[in-house]
Amino acid sequence: MRTAKRLIGHYICYYAAVGVYLPFLPLFLAGTGLDSVRTGFLLALGPLTSMLAQVLWGNFADRHNRRKEYLVVAVAGTALVCIFLGLGRGIVGLAVVLFFYALFYSAIAPLTDSLALTILRDTRDFGSFRRWGSLGFGVMAAAGGLLFSYLPLKYFGFVAGSLYGLALLWTLSLPNPRGLKQAPAAGFPLRSVLSTPEVPALLAIVVLVMIPYNAYTSFLGWHLQTLGASRAWVGLAWTIAALSEVPVFGWGKSWLKRVPARKLITVGAGVYALRWLAYAFIPSYPVIVAAQITQSVSFALFYLAVVEYLASLVPPQLQSSAQGLLQAVTFGLSAIIGAAGGGWLLKAANWQALYLSMAALTGAAALGVRYLKKTGGGSPCHDLQER
Repeated sequence: MRTAKRLIGHYICYYAAVGVYLPFLPLFLAGTGLDSVRTGFLLALGPLTSMLAQVLWGNFADRHNRRKEYLVVAVAGTALVCIFLGLGRGIVGLAVVLFFYALFYSAIAPLTDSLALTILRDTRDFGSFRRWGSLGFGVMAAAGGLLFSYLPLKYFGFVAGSLYGLALLWTLSLPNPRGLKQAPAAGFPLRSVLSTPEVPALLAIVVLVMIPYNAYTSFLGWHLQTLGASRAWVGLAWTIAALSEVPVFGWGKSWLKRVPARKLITVGAGVYALRWLAYAFIPSYPVIVAAQITQSVSFALFYLAVVEYLASLVPPQLQSSAQGLLQAVTFGLSAIIGAAGGGWLLKAANWQALYLSMAALTGAAALGVRYLKKTGGGSPCHDLQER
């Protein structure tokens, strides 16, 4: 079996599990009777753990040149913890389970992306593989919406854990980057990444964009249900968003050849700002669900351009550290502020105030991209091997 097919299988199964976990965790927590502040706290706990864990996973993976080994441990640990998620009782019990979930889960995305960037000939091909993750997410979000219309939400952790177990089988079949004869990074790789020009500025822009995005992912299901949507509609909303990403990731290479990554970052952030502004004034959940198609030009385009821009700044032996740092900022620091801040703002004000604040932050990020300098093309990596 070709390496490309193995990587595609891993992306599909991994994001299929996320397609069950991410949309329905907030609904599961809300079903326990917790208010928006306590729900926001629990949703922020995972990112808080991930923020440090992702950096350490990526740093040691680069330092010891053991990306696949660390990825296998992370996927296996996530599967085991996720299966027992429904056993958590009370805010303390749930906090403990979510902590251990985040400890393992936080390593999967950065190690998967760095593994893909390592074995690809051209990093601009990354989107053609990442799109399969969006497909897996979208299909399972829709299936989850239908499944949990009949199955109690307390079982969603078991369903997601089973999908992580399936992803583990594909992970075991992936090539080992050690076989590509890439030298381990010396010293403390994260320090080298942070000292690279433009990286701090890029991360600041990512924070401004992803705080609103993480508030959205934390409370979208809740928002739709307050407007009268069923769980099936919530699943459909996530499905439309995820499937809309597929063509953008697929066409990403051709766009990155013609348009500088930093300009695509500006476009993605600008669409995000308009999206949140629209959500602030839309009173109908079917319209919001339909508007989820804008995920294609906001999240997919923004994320693809950021990964490419970052990959062009650092050498191959630092990719795990760089992607781990990006994930820590994207779904760690930003998620903490987005979940906790969003929960507080909802209790203090209303949904409109939340979305208007989100639009303001993202608009500021779009304006700030002009301060990023131009970079070269995709960083040359190893050929896509067949094993």
